[in-house]
Amino acid sequence: MHWLLWTLLLDGCLAVAALFSRKAHYYRRLIHFTVCVVIASVTGIVSSPVLWAVGRRASCNWVVARTFYFLTHLLLGIRVEIEGEEIMEQAGPCVLVGNHQSVLDLVMLGRVFPMQTVILAKKSLSYYPLLGWFMRLADDIFISRGSRQSASDMFKQASRVLLSKRISVWFFPEGTRGRFDDGPGLLPFKQGAFLLAYHAKVPIVPVVVMDIHNIYDKRSFWSAPGTMRVKVLAPISVDGMREDELKGLMEDTRARMLEELHKISPARERH
Repeated sequence: MHWLLWTLLLDGCLAVAALFSRKAHYYRRLIHFTVCVVIASVTGIVSSPVLWAVGRRASCNWVVARTFYFLTHLLLGIRVEIEGEEIMEQAGPCVLVGNHQSVLDLVMLGRVFPMQTVILAKKSLSYYPLLGWFMRLADDIFISRGSRQSASDMFKQASRVLLSKRISVWFFPEGTRGRFDDGPGLLPFKQGAFLLAYHAKVPIVPVVVMDIHNIYDKRSFWSAPGTMRVKVLAPISVDGMREDELKGLMEDTRARMLEELHKISPARERH
């Protein structure tokens, strides 16, 4: 109980300081965000044995995501509006690709992440305490590239897991967070998501979240309530494609997502 009292005391002090300091306001909201992460993670660990028993291990990510979204909506005042959510529900097993901006992507995932969807990660993450345990319980897919194994062979192996379990996989094809000072943008895409979709013969479903500069900007210590708009685009089929055509498909997908990103993003405000 002592840690709870100290946490409440710290939050109270920051609440007072936040009246006079943007940094204090920012760090108070960051603490609230962290509390949401912890509670949602514990919920996932507690619920995973039940989901495992009923054959729905892959839905553990969904339980954690929705718990996290409920908490962040309550504590941080962030809402997520989705256009085209039915597309994900109708696509069946697919590869979902989304743009990657900041830690607030977790809030977006909290609302958007579909049932029976997993994350694909490096095998080394499976050995991390807590994180690795949860990911194993959630039936996430781990990949390990051997010294003589090509990227294509690695994702071909992962595609067999996707098909055998009839699940979808979420990717951030940029590979890292994209930060742009002059407006919304996308980093170049990496080919992993497209190789996986090609070998599994499942569609690619692009998911675009608006530029969140007006809600969150780490560099200027800005964090505020607001609404995140998300647009799910029409599925992209890989049927009949050759592997050497994937680069063109990857570039076309990025261009479509970038165009939609500019359409749904509000004008940036000065903080």
